[in-house]
Amino acid sequence: MAADSDVRGRARSIGRILLWTIAGIAVLVAAMTLYSLVGYRRVRPVPLPGTQAVTDADVIARGRYLVYGPGRCADCHVADNARAALERGEDAPLTGGSGEHTFLGVWTAPNLTPDLVTGLGRVSDGQIARMIRTGVNRDGRIALPFMDTAADMTEADIIAIVSFLRSLPPAPGVAPNAQVNLLGKVALTYFIGPYGPTMPIRSALTPEPTAAYGEYLARTVAGCGACHTARNLRTGAYLSPTFSGGLAFKSRLQPGYMYVSPNLTPDPATGRITNWTEEFFIARFRAGAIIPDVPMPWPGFQHMTDDDLRALYRFLRTLTPVIHDTGPSVQPLKGDAAG
Repeated sequence: MAADSDVRGRARSIGRILLWTIAGIAVLVAAMTLYSLVGYRRVRPVPLPGTQAVTDADVIARGRYLVYGPGRCADCHVADNARAALERGEDAPLTGGSGEHTFLGVWTAPNLTPDLVTGLGRVSDGQIARMIRTGVNRDGRIALPFMDTAADMTEADIIAIVSFLRSLPPAPGVAPNAQVNLLGKVALTYFIGPYGPTMPIRSALTPEPTAAYGEYLARTVAGCGACHTARNLRTGAYLSPTFSGGLAFKSRLQPGYMYVSPNLTPDPATGRITNWTEEFFIARFRAGAIIPDVPMPWPGFQHMTDDDLRALYRFLRTLTPVIHDTGPSVQPLKGDAAG
């Protein structure tokens, strides 16, 4: 009987320990959740760079090319009703777009003109540069890493972009706004921080049709790998080798369907562009969007220079082949998809 009593006593002790442990974990989770309701808005201690806009016409022209071309800024920061003009190669107003709808919330793509109320009129050159390089906004707060690939952009190209934006006429538009859900607040509080350069900042690079410059275009300016790599849409973590495709996007015009980014590596069996010649590659980019509402930012890419397209093609040819069959570009919606 004494032995049975000891067993029951130990069981009660273990039960109490488990109960207190569970209660402690619940209190900790509740406290962390409550803190995230305000913690996601905390100011990040990322210093402002000394970037300053200039009025040199050639620098501004370079900025325009990047913003409307391979830098694809215009793809997000123009209104939906201006996209037709954008596809014609016109300078559609950069007054802001509907932004990004994610698992963590909705972020607008704000007005990039110097408007004092909704635009960049009260934002310093350093604040613009910091947003591009680190994802920390004008208020010192962090958003989702929408532009993380731009962290390694050369200082000359950052100056060019800021200088071009400063040259625009002010126009009213979409103000910065984020509707962050609870999951987003938790993520921004504990898991998502400022990004930054992965190498010493380069002062400038000379555009030329080489694989080396193509790597800068693909990895940094155009950010091809950000879409042409499978990713966890809740954490942003990459799930496949870079450039091997597999990221899904919901179709806006075809409910129930999604677009899947193709494998860009030169794998003979599964690489989408493995058999393309350099001239065909250029011609395909010049043709622009063929499928309606495809997520590929064709309006900017189709107006890239021949030298930049040759550089991009030559870099993609240097990638290690990856066997990754992503299937057709348009597929029935299944699993997680962006948008």
